[in-house]
Amino acid sequence: MFVGVDVSSRWLDVALPDGEVIRVDNPAGVARLLQLVPPGAVVGFEATSTYYRPAAYALHQAGFQVYLLNPQAVKSYARSLLRRAKTDKADARFIARYLAERQADLTPYEPFADSLALVAFLVRFVDALTADRVGVLNRLHAWEYVVPGIADVVREVPTTLASLRSRFLGEALRVVQRDPLLSSWLSALVSLPGVGELTALKILAYSGDMRRFRYARAYAAYTGLTPRIYQSGVASERASISRVGPSRLRACYFMAAVVASRSSRRDFVERMVARGKPKRVALVALAVRLARAAWAVCVREKFVSY
Repeated sequence: MFVGVDVSSRWLDVALPDGEVIRVDNPAGVARLLQLVPPGAVVGFEATSTYYRPAAYALHQAGFQVYLLNPQAVKSYARSLLRRAKTDKADARFIARYLAERQADLTPYEPFADSLALVAFLVRFVDALTADRVGVLNRLHAWEYVVPGIADVVREVPTTLASLRSRFLGEALRVVQRDPLLSSWLSALVSLPGVGELTALKILAYSGDMRRFRYARAYAAYTGLTPRIYQSGVASERASISRVGPSRLRACYFMAAVVASRSSRRDFVERMVARGKPKRVALVALAVRLARAAWAVCVREKFVSY
């Protein structure tokens, strides 16, 4: 029995095995969802945003087998069936149908430990603050000339934002240091070339539990740094990075590669450039090696050649 759940910020559309679709509130209706799903059913969610988490966690804790599905995979599947309707109810039914056909190729959902989830939230919040900082300050700067008396308030904003950023990062670091496993992972990541404490903290936040990846190359593929090859007919073969994973995780490894290329991994980049590769391609290759090494030192607890 397969159940598909289409998720939004306000409600969950639940496609039951008999084809009926029932809407419940999100997250207030999670208790009712547990009553609706028949015992032994397999439940699938699209992994969009974070609104699926309360329901997915509750179902997992209740003993149900839960899967988080890649939205692009479900979308491509629906397109292959020449789908004509795009509604929440239709989406829920397609999720259940996709799960029924592809379950054997999918990995069941395992929620992160509370400490790791908290670190992920804190770091992502800091990154959001950093990304919005310039826009906020530019708007406030413009308002200084329009609204009398606002100058004193505007001058406090940069200091307030910097204080919030420092406070949240400090709390994330304290959470990691209090957890023996996360602390060991942070120490292992910092030992890699080009990886400092802040970069290691971000890698933990955006990678989640690395133990869910069976191989180093699977984790490297998750980062989106590995190549995607395209060739058709007489068109020559082209390759570019896949960009399938979190963009900020890719940025962490790329910046670590840039730092490492100036010191301990300079020879690696120079050899690739000497063979005719563009320097950016060499840096991406080094970033992939660092990602595979990060998985190795955290999961296998030993260094590998990178």
